[in-house]
Amino acid sequence: MNRHLLSDKDKRDFLSKVKQKYNIELEGQIEVGKEKKELYYFVNGLLSFFSEEIIPTLCFVQKYKLDLPYVVVDEGAVKRVTDGADLFVPGIVSYNCECKEGDVVLVKTKTNLPIAIIKVILNKDKAIQDKKGKFGVNLHYVSDNIWEMCNAGRGNPNLQRS
Repeated sequence: MNRHLLSDKDKRDFLSKVKQKYNIELEGQIEVGKEKKELYYFVNGLLSFFSEEIIPTLCFVQKYKLDLPYVVVDEGAVKRVTDGADLFVPGIVSYNCECKEGDVVLVKTKTNLPIAIIKVILNKDKAIQDKKGKFGVNLHYVSDNIWEMCNAGRGNPNLQRS
């Protein structure tokens, strides 16, 4: 993947969007990379966001202790979600979010480990009422390609740089 530094204007725009979406101030070097029509954003060498929607990676969530809305899932759901499956309502133990359709939320284990990022497709109120259905689409999870790219870059900040 080829990466390049964002221009000063693009960097300001990017940092403004991150501040607005996630209420976090970032500084430092911001790079962007593109591969297979997907955008990846690197903050100080760490793969931190992906997609034009600027969705945080699990690496970023862990390093910066990003306070995202989240759901907690049972052990059965942990296995499926970390294999890439979407999240279904019966696997959810608790909600720490408004969880409206289109929201990006974190999936955590009962021991508070972040394991996935999903996009909500079923409002929380309807999920609680119906107790069934697909709750969210899995966008990124532990052990997927994004996770591997995050962790590969941790050992060598110059890895895959153009």
